[in-house]
Amino acid sequence: MKGHLLLKKILPFYSPWGVYWALYFGPWTWLFRALSWLVPKQDNLFIFGSNEGKHYSDNSRSLFEYIQNNDNSIRAVWFTNNRDVYREVEEKYPGKVVMSPSLKASFLYLRAGQAIISFGYQDMCKMPWIPSITVNQLWHGVPLKKIGLLRAKNKTDEDYGETARLFLQWCGNVDRFFVTSRYEKECLSEAFNIPQDRFEITGNPRNDLLYLNKNPLDSDTKTILYTPTFRERGEGEHSRVLLHPDVSEGQMHEFLEKNQAKLIIRPHWITEGRVYKSDRIETVTHFDEPHLHNLFIKSDVLVTDYSSAYIDWLILDRPVVFTPYDLEEYSEKNGLLDDYENLVPPPISTTLEDLFIDLGSALENPQKYSEERNQMKIKYLGPWGYGASERVLSILKSKNF
Repeated sequence: MKGHLLLKKILPFYSPWGVYWALYFGPWTWLFRALSWLVPKQDNLFIFGSNEGKHYSDNSRSLFEYIQNNDNSIRAVWFTNNRDVYREVEEKYPGKVVMSPSLKASFLYLRAGQAIISFGYQDMCKMPWIPSITVNQLWHGVPLKKIGLLRAKNKTDEDYGETARLFLQWCGNVDRFFVTSRYEKECLSEAFNIPQDRFEITGNPRNDLLYLNKNPLDSDTKTILYTPTFRERGEGEHSRVLLHPDVSEGQMHEFLEKNQAKLIIRPHWITEGRVYKSDRIETVTHFDEPHLHNLFIKSDVLVTDYSSAYIDWLILDRPVVFTPYDLEEYSEKNGLLDDYENLVPPPISTTLEDLFIDLGSALENPQKYSEERNQMKIKYLGPWGYGASERVLSILKSKNF
C-alpha cells in the first residue's frame, strides 16, 4: 500500500486501477472469450453469485437452495471469494461451491450454460462476461431512488467503489431480468438501458420465505428492526445515527425498556456497524446474518429511511415507520423516483417526538395503516405470492428468450 502511495506521489499519472482494468477488459477477457469457443458447454450447469462474492445471500441464494433441495437435474455451483462463505456452503452442500478466481472456477465458468446474479457481474468474482453464457439477473430490490444509468457517473463510482467500472461496463449484458412487478420492470429497464422484452415478472425467490412465515409473532418482548439505506462506504457520519440524529443511546434504551422491546440494527452490507452499551440494542451485520429475511420474520416493527428493503417487509403486513430525517439533502444528492410521500405508506416521522409516538403506536396497534401498506404491496410486488423460485427455475430451464 505504501508503495502505491509513493508511486502516485512521484508519478501524478500513476493509476494502479487503470492498469488493472486495462488488463481485465483486455487480455483477461480476450482469453476467456477465445477459450469459450473451445470448451464444451454443459447446459444444466448453473453458476451463482451475490454481493460481489462476499456473502451467501439474497435472491441468488434462495434460488440456489431451492434447486439443491428440489431439482437434481440441475448442477448448481456457488461462486465466492470469501473463505467463510466457502466453508458455509461446502458444509451444507458438499462439492457445490468454488473459490474464484481459480483454475477450477475458470473451467466451471467456461462450461456453464447459465449464470445467476443478484447485483452485478462483480458477483462472478473476476470472471469476465462472455457471450456464450446466458446471464440471468435476479436483482436485489425495487428501487426508490435513482440507480444505475439514471445517476451521475461520479455517484455510481461512490456507490460501487473499485468495481464501478465493471458494473457500468456490463450492467446491460443481461439475457433475462427477473422482477416482481410492471413498476419494477419499467424502473430497471430505464436504469440499465435494457429492453423491456428481456424482463420476466415472477416475484423474488427470497420472498418465498416470507410468504411461509406471515403469522403474527407471539412474544412478550417486541423486536424493532432498523435497516438504514446505503449512504457511504465504511463508518461514516450516518452509520452512527440511531434511527434519528437527535436520539441518544440512553433515550432509546429508556424507550425500549418502557415498551418491553429490543432494537436490532442492520447496517447496509457495505457499511460498518457499531457496538452499543445497551443490552437492548444489537447490531447484526451481513457477516452475522447474510439473509435479511431471517431477521424480518423475527421482528415486529421495521424502521427505515429510504431503503427499499421495506417493500419485501410488506408481505408480512406488520408495521413500518419511516424516518427520513435528511429528506431534502438526500433527495438532492441521490434523487428519488417520486415524491417521498408517494413512495412509502404512513407513518413518516421527521422529528424525534413523532418517531417515539409512531413507534409506540406501531407496537400497540400493529394493524394501523394496514390498508395503506397493502396498496403499496400491490404496486411494488404485483399479484404474485409464494412460488417465485419455482417460476424462475421453470423459465431458466426453458429454451425460449
